[in-house]
Amino acid sequence: MKLVFVNIMQELHRFDSTSYITQPPVPLAVLNGVTPPAIETSLLDEQTDDIRFEGDVFAFTLSTQYARKVYRYADALRADGKKVILGGIHPTVCPEEAMRHADAIVTGEAELLWPTVCADLLGGRLQPRYDGSPTPPSRMRPIDYRFFGKRRYLTPASLFATRGCNRRCSFCVSSRYMGPFRTKPLDVLEREIDQLEELYPAAFLQFTDDNLLADRQYATALLGLVRHKRRRFVTMVTVDQFCDTTLLEEMASSGCLGVAVGLESVDDDNCVAVRKFQNVGRSFPEAVRRANDLGIQVCGLIMLGLPHDTPDRLAATLRHLGEIPCSLYDLRTLRLYPSTSLYKEMLPRGKVIPEWWLSEETEPGNRLLPGCLGVHYQHDHFAPMQLQHWALRYTIELGHMRPAAVANVVRIARRGRGLKFAGLLLAARQRGAKQARILLARLEEAMGANGEPPREEETARQAVAEPLLNSVPESSPSTLSCNRSDCSPPVT
Repeated sequence: MKLVFVNIMQELHRFDSTSYITQPPVPLAVLNGVTPPAIETSLLDEQTDDIRFEGDVFAFTLSTQYARKVYRYADALRADGKKVILGGIHPTVCPEEAMRHADAIVTGEAELLWPTVCADLLGGRLQPRYDGSPTPPSRMRPIDYRFFGKRRYLTPASLFATRGCNRRCSFCVSSRYMGPFRTKPLDVLEREIDQLEELYPAAFLQFTDDNLLADRQYATALLGLVRHKRRRFVTMVTVDQFCDTTLLEEMASSGCLGVAVGLESVDDDNCVAVRKFQNVGRSFPEAVRRANDLGIQVCGLIMLGLPHDTPDRLAATLRHLGEIPCSLYDLRTLRLYPSTSLYKEMLPRGKVIPEWWLSEETEPGNRLLPGCLGVHYQHDHFAPMQLQHWALRYTIELGHMRPAAVANVVRIARRGRGLKFAGLLLAARQRGAKQARILLARLEEAMGANGEPPREEETARQAVAEPLLNSVPESSPSTLSCNRSDCSPPVT
């Protein structure tokens, strides 16, 4: 029997952070490590492989934004007599829906339950549903990265040291459904780091944890381990952690090249509205400059379409962000995932499209743009395409390849001895802005056809921005050669 673990991604050719950040699907390696030897296993990863379904059983990891695509594959495979198992965050929050497209689903963390699933599969008694439980630290085992073979990921040395999250942001689903916050034993983590050093000696470590530094005592021990191993790394941090001067200095001394910071909004009332209380009252610009002085590049994660956003506020925020020396900004529109408190609040009021992840897109902007800029709800101050227009403007204007901005990224890199990583950031910044310009032109055509032309003052700002963008040669980031993830919970 051949079991194929399947990782489906889409829109890899479109404007999205996944367009230039490919990483191994580490949670599938966790399950491969507890699959009995009687079952032959392989990996099919859409990031790197041509899609050919060759095997007897197919185990898909499934996120909400890819549900319809995976369900089409699953239905076709089952019609052809193959077995399909679905797991991941979406089957965990929508189990009845997922069961209609699978021979079995696994909810929650599958690691402890997977040997039972495999035994039932071999014995011909596969059950329709298995409910996993959080893996305690004492049962965590090192991941074998040889599972990924010779695939060329941009960030091959991806790993996670913690599971779960102790925050409860109302737009986030994983913190509520993927178990309590737990930390991986350091001896297990050390063995993974050693193998990654052997397999990818030139690559930096990329921690994909939702909240790596939530436990300060563990964070200190982890940073000490990374410092001892002399490995450079990048990670995500919360705003309160980022504004902690002592912690930031500790990260710099441990080899931190860059951080992605969950800023979302510069307006405190927006942060409170989505229960991101850790952001309130923090001085983000000051922390960015401090990080830059320490040689740490900063990527600001921004979310548009939050409850208190208005056109005037977004214009003011854009000016404010333009004065902050972040090396890169990652722009998203608010996405309402099933089972989140925000989705549950808006659904009875008719403010969100029910089961939007199953529907053919009817909004012109959603058909034109990647999922990270999809709008499936009714905002009080924006039509969907108006909000998407703002998101593309942000990407273009904050992605300007002005000489001063490029020089700042290079200056930070020299302080932190990370020129290859700087090249990666500059290439991503330039590519994002270039793709956003193309998409903006298409979106404005659709807005005009729909009777929603952009405001004249917005068009004027675009006219001012274009000469600045076009003044930088397309090849400018390539002078810094580079080799280069959303966080992935440890489930199928």
